[in-house]
Amino acid sequence: MPKVSKEYFESKRKIILDAALKVFSKKPSYTVSMKDIIKESKLSQGGVYKYYSNIDDIIISLINENEIEVNPKDIIKDNYNNPKKAIFEFLKEYKNYFLKSHQEYGKIFFELYPMLINDKKRLKRYASKTNSMKQPSNWFKELFIYLDKKTEENYFNPIAKLSDIYTQIICMLSGIVEELILTRYYNKKVNYIIDLKGEYGIDFETKLDDLVDIVYKTILFLMGSEELNKKVKN
Repeated sequence: MPKVSKEYFESKRKIILDAALKVFSKKPSYTVSMKDIIKESKLSQGGVYKYYSNIDDIIISLINENEIEVNPKDIIKDNYNNPKKAIFEFLKEYKNYFLKSHQEYGKIFFELYPMLINDKKRLKRYASKTNSMKQPSNWFKELFIYLDKKTEENYFNPIAKLSDIYTQIICMLSGIVEELILTRYYNKKVNYIIDLKGEYGIDFETKLDDLVDIVYKTILFLMGSEELNKKVKN
């Protein structure tokens, strides 16, 4: 049997992953089957199963496909003595990766999460097999460790319990992710903001920078940034 070259292997794998991404973008993730991906890839059943044995293997491979060029630990280390810049740079890179570049993966997990949360074994497999830097929870962990340290150093004087502040940060960023997914893939328009003329929607795609800037200012306020709190009081 002729030896398969690395280039041949990678080309076939790419065909399968490209096909999978197309299917996941068109269908709810919990309905996607191996049969759907085989059909989209135009490869034989054996040709697909040779590389991936199930849907989970394909999703994990999709998540690990592109290298992430930044590490939250490095962002914080490089700006350790300038907390405002550390938080700003952290949010900038979080936005660029999780909110702009890889929304497709967010859609997949958004749709699968209700199933995964009830299947601990399957969820644990995802956590162990995917690149840790591509898991938002690990980004949050690094940020919160840093905020803990800066609070201990008396740089910050939080206006609430740190655990409550951290929950708020997660809810803010997770909420933006959810609305982006609903807007992009489900044609949802956010209409629960009302002015004097009636309801109007928010385009999360075009307002993303503004929304993340509000998260930044909110974090500084909750953490007791003296400069920002003075502005708010005035």
